[in-house]
Amino acid sequence: MTKFKIPENLLKNKTFKVAALIILIGIVLTLTKSLFVAAIVNGTPISRFTVVKELERQGGADALNTFIERALIFQEAKKQGVSVSKEAIDSQIADIEKLLKGQGVTLDEALKSRGQTRSELIEQIRIQKTVEAILAQKINITEEDLANYFEENKELLEEGATLEGVKEDIRQQLFQQKLNEEYSKWIAELKAKAKIYYLVKYS
Repeated sequence: MTKFKIPENLLKNKTFKVAALIILIGIVLTLTKSLFVAAIVNGTPISRFTVVKELERQGGADALNTFIERALIFQEAKKQGVSVSKEAIDSQIADIEKLLKGQGVTLDEALKSRGQTRSELIEQIRIQKTVEAILAQKINITEEDLANYFEENKELLEEGATLEGVKEDIRQQLFQQKLNEEYSKWIAELKAKAKIYYLVKYS
């Protein structure tokens, strides 16, 4: 096979070098256009920067707050020596898969429908279990709490349901409610104590 070779006189030619550079830039822009352009509507490009800017305007503050809280949670967990094992996360995922299977849906299908990845789910479980490990000791659910909840929500339960039959479900429900209450107070305290410097302001 004959190997194509560019003549040396062309390589030394300034005009040729400029033309070659322009062609190279064109190839690079074509290959990487999705990095700069999100869509083209009837020949009019919509830049990716414009989309990102609008997304930041709409939900930038909430997203930033989520990342700040996540950082505070893991910093406090490290300080207290709290960690979540891979086994605990795998067990939670197995429970979710079992629940979804009963509904005829796989975990991957459910995640795809929500625009979520398995790694993102794992991170959410890690955060949830970390918070539970830190705050569980502050949550106390009495028999009276269980009985009161049962009486106040009888109309929401299945007909013929007994307190003993739904006690553990009620316990989990109350645990989550109280955990949310404790979390709101706890994360507010952490934010008040933390040195947080906002380099970007969202309206």
